[in-house]
Amino acid sequence: MNTWIMILGMACITFSVRYVFLARSIPFQVTPTMQRILKFSAPAVLTALAVPILVFPHGDFFASINNPYLLAGIFVCVLGFLRLGTLSTVLISMIFFWFIR
Repeated sequence: MNTWIMILGMACITFSVRYVFLARSIPFQVTPTMQRILKFSAPAVLTALAVPILVFPHGDFFASINNPYLLAGIFVCVLGFLRLGTLSTVLISMIFFWFIR
């Protein structure tokens, strides 16, 4: 029962936080400073998701040249800096990971 109360409570919190941004009845405008700050939220979330996979692939810290996950992550960053399209970056990096693994 406590699990369901926790799930419902978190759903209410999540809904209430997002409702402020989505409801037209609440006069809310994002300032230019906040817009600049929000541009960094997607890279921050993706970094928080990817780094544990890259340096802790099997639960232990493994930052070595022999780590295929870390090499593939570095390769994806290089492809991203080259400004390739998203689909081509994903396909090329998947093929690269398949070869080094």
